[in-house]
Amino acid sequence: MPEPENTPAVNEHGYPDNTPTADMSTEHQVAYWKHHARKHEAASKAGPDAAELERLRAADAELATRKAAELSDVERVQAEKATAEQAAATARADADAAVRKALLLEVALSKGLTGEQAARLQGSTKEELEADADKLTTLFGAPTPQAPRAGGPRGGDVGNAGGVTSGAERFRQKHGK
Repeated sequence: MPEPENTPAVNEHGYPDNTPTADMSTEHQVAYWKHHARKHEAASKAGPDAAELERLRAADAELATRKAAELSDVERVQAEKATAEQAAATARADADAAVRKALLLEVALSKGLTGEQAARLQGSTKEELEADADKLTTLFGAPTPQAPRAGGPRGGDVGNAGGVTSGAERFRQKHGK
């Protein structure tokens, strides 16, 4: 039976080209999605497997070793110098951060600030930090330190413990037993 005039031509994969899937018949949609699923499956299988990736990594490491061996003495020294300079810069930055933190804590302790207030101090020298700490205490007042309670929190009914016998006696008095 011949196809009607308005039916689009079907390609070699079984669906019409340049036709939205919503406008395709069910058979054409099935063919369309099968074709694309097979195409994506083939693409995923074309990539290297785990063994191939490991072989490529080993080859890359060997190439890097050979390139390093081929470097002249001057190039090798320059590469080592660049690595050492980078490590020194990192160490300097870490040391500067530690010095700043120590300076902040020193100023905060001398001015009676809390850790949260110390973290908000601005300045790069001790004098600048002290001036900012003074300004902070002027604006918000100095924090009132609370003395820690010796022995931890206690209830009002706890007296001087005189041992098990006195404790048992106090229990009898309190509870009538």
